Amino acid sequence: RNKLDVLIDFSLENFQWVAKSSSDIPNAYAESLIEYMRSTFAYLAPMDEGSRAGLHFSCCGHVAERLVRLLADVSSKGVMDSGRQMGGQSVHGSSGLSPLSKIDAFGLNNLSVDVVEFENFANATGVSQLGECFNELSTICTAMLDRDLPALLQIENVSARRKKYPFLSLEKVGNILEKYVGTGGMAMGAMGPMGDRLKSDRKNHNLKILMLKKNEIPLLIKLCRM
Repeated sequence: RNKLDVLIDFSLENFQWVAKSSSDIPNAYAESLIEYMRSTFAYLAPMDEGSRAGLHFSCCGHVAERLVRLLADVSSKGVMDSGRQMGGQSVHGSSGLSPLSKIDAFGLNNLSVDVVEFENFANATGVSQLGECFNELSTICTAMLDRDLPALLQIENVSARRKKYPFLSLEKVGNILEKYVGTGGMAMGAMGPMGDRLKSDRKNHNLKILMLKKNEIPLLIKLCRM
C-alpha cells in the first residue's frame, strides 16, 4: 500500500481535474497504477488462492478508496471556508494529497473512463468479484454525469433516486458539487426547471453528459445537505 500511495501521490500531484474536454482513453495515472498492480500480482502466483485473492482485494480496494476520498472528501479550501473544521488538522489522513478542489463535467467523464479501465483490469485477473472494489467510485461518477441527477435530487423524487442509486451518498455528492466548475451557457430541462440538460463535446458529438450551470449548483448543494 505504501508504494501505491507514493505512485498515486506522484501521479496526481499536479493533475488537472478541470479537463475542459473529454477523452475516450484512460488518464496516464490510471495506466501507471494498473501496470504497477499487474506487475505486483504476477509475483503472487506461487501463493495459495486465499492469500493471493486477499492481496488483490487489498490493492484494488485501496486504490478505489483513495480515488473516492480524493474526489468526494471536503477539500482543504472547503474546510477553511466553513470555519476551519477539525481543529486545523488534515482532512486527508496521512497521505500527501489533499482532496481535489475543482473538477468539471469533462474531468468527471474522464474519471469514469479510468474507472471502467480499473474494473476491466480487475475482472481480467480471474479473482472473483474483484471489480466490485470500484463500485462506489463507479456509482459516484455515473450519478454525477447523469442528466437526470438534478431532478433526482428533488425532494419529491427521493424514491426514484434510491431505486436508481441505492448506495449513493448525498454527502459525497454535495462535496463534489462544492468543487464543481459549472458552465455559463444556457441549458434546457425535460424533467423540470433543473433537469435533463445535455451538452455535446465538440470532439465527440455522441458524448452526452450532465453540464450544470454555475447558478444551478447552490440549490443542488442545498438539496444534498437537507
